[in-house]
Amino acid sequence: MTPVAAVEARSRPFLRARLRGLTLHLWTSAWVWSTALQALGSGMSLVTSVVAARLLGVAGFGAYVLVHAGVVLLSTLQYQLVAGPMVVMTGHRTRSGAYFGAVARAAAWVAGLIGVTVALYSAAVVGPAGHQAVALPLAAAVFAVGFVVHDNAKRLAFATGRPRAAFFSECARHLLFALGLAAAWFAWKVDVSVLLTCGGLGAIIAALPLLLEPLRVKPAARVWRAARQHHWVQGRWLVLMVLVSTVHEQLATILAGSMLGEDAAAGLRAAQILLGPLLVLMMSLEYIVPRRAGEHLRAGGETALVAYLLRLLMLIEVPIIVVCAGVWIYGADLMRLLLGQDYARFAPIAAIIALGPPITLAREFGMVFLRATRRTRGIFAAFAASAVITLLASYPLITTFGLTGVASMVILGHLISTVLILGFSLRAARAR
Repeated sequence: MTPVAAVEARSRPFLRARLRGLTLHLWTSAWVWSTALQALGSGMSLVTSVVAARLLGVAGFGAYVLVHAGVVLLSTLQYQLVAGPMVVMTGHRTRSGAYFGAVARAAAWVAGLIGVTVALYSAAVVGPAGHQAVALPLAAAVFAVGFVVHDNAKRLAFATGRPRAAFFSECARHLLFALGLAAAWFAWKVDVSVLLTCGGLGAIIAALPLLLEPLRVKPAARVWRAARQHHWVQGRWLVLMVLVSTVHEQLATILAGSMLGEDAAAGLRAAQILLGPLLVLMMSLEYIVPRRAGEHLRAGGETALVAYLLRLLMLIEVPIIVVCAGVWIYGADLMRLLLGQDYARFAPIAAIIALGPPITLAREFGMVFLRATRRTRGIFAAFAASAVITLLASYPLITTFGLTGVASMVILGHLISTVLILGFSLRAARAR
């Protein structure tokens, strides 16, 4: 055997071991599966929005956007009390199956209540005519239940150490939605109600396997009391924060639709579609970062927590700014390509909305710090102040500048809340 062959023979077991180690790391890493899940969610969210925009037209897409905005608003509200505290608490110490069973049951009840609320909201705000006056509220309720149930099921899977199950559930959800929509398109037609129903049913069916295991465990009364107390302490100020921060995103869409028409809601959503992958990427941080933040706080105190958050923020902020710059430059071409010629006129709105992601990313990391150190009152104070200022400016902005005013209102709210939250975080870090 030549010396080269001998070296190669000795190196093969080492390379195989390294390859096995890398494969095992990728298979077991929650970060990898969270990234994969959000990449899938980002792509399918973009595809769904594009399909809805092209199949429904501007006005129909506007009706879909208004329903979706209401669902996302209520889902964000319930997250602060149901899944959000769970993610933080599992970072501090391991939780029992009874605790996760309590969370799963609470998520199911909350989903039902949100479904009823969304049905009433869609009947009042969207106001469809003809058979849609009944079909749309019912479809909106199904969509809302599926949206909330599946979102909580995924978070439960991550919290219980089953990130792969969450990813495959997301795959199943989108596959079922696509099959249902294709069947409806071939057999009959696709309108807003059909689109919402397909999305809701697919999400409910895909969530069931994730919920069966925690739902099998019947929590004792003391577990319910403890979970309720801890979740209330963690989320009470954040619930109020959502109530006062709705003007920044979903309420802006609702105002655009109610004051300027469904075309305006469609235009605002069309602008947000271009930034969809970035927004979903930032949402993916909710699966991992709060838990890792709790682990760093427990291991090294607030110094380790601050170092972790700053390092991760710098790593993510730069590529987000690059992508936003692409939207500023090529917004009209991207809208024309993805959504059709009718949507290219909303490119100036996309340029304004693209100012948001770099700002809100910094705000999200400040919120993670305040939540991990249980200083959530600062979050509420920041959003309350920004909400008051934004609401005062909303009417003159919308009546004077139309849809441009709505987009400006969104960015104004983000900017004010970010400055205040970072200020509270900096003061808390210096006082430690």
